[in-house]
Amino acid sequence: MNNKILAAIVVVLFMSVGIFAWHNWQQAQDLDPAVLTVNLDGQEIGTIALDRIKQLGAEEFSVILRSSGQAPREESYTGVPLRLVLEEVQPGLLDGKASVTVTAIDGYAATYSVDELFDDDHIYLVWARDGQPLGDKASGGMGPLLVIPRQDEFGQRWCKFALRVDVR
Repeated sequence: MNNKILAAIVVVLFMSVGIFAWHNWQQAQDLDPAVLTVNLDGQEIGTIALDRIKQLGAEEFSVILRSSGQAPREESYTGVPLRLVLEEVQPGLLDGKASVTVTAIDGYAATYSVDELFDDDHIYLVWARDGQPLGDKASGGMGPLLVIPRQDEFGQRWCKFALRVDVR
């Protein structure tokens, strides 16, 4: 009898995970990955498209990425400081705020302090690597938008497929 109850619980859990995964996938299908949504304390306050982000200026920079078991490699990226993008959506948005969480289309999230956003040459929103668009997830790319904390040595806080920023 206990085995039947345990089996039923396992089946219900697997079905629940499947339903939630399908629901998240459905929501992701409706989102445009070339548009960054900006939230303030969980409420949407605006969006900004990649074309507009590019108009804020473009900086090319190199990052040496170190990975376990591989030789360090240098890559060139094109982007703009994330704080400039957020200020474009709403001037003064970061005033008095503590953190910024960037969420990707696959649900991954990375959180940065507002102080980090104001560090020179640190948190960037990028759209190109080695002069080429990052590509989307379906094509094996990392974008079209990617957040890179340039001073992080190993890339653990990079946020590929960036879709939403929540300022708190």
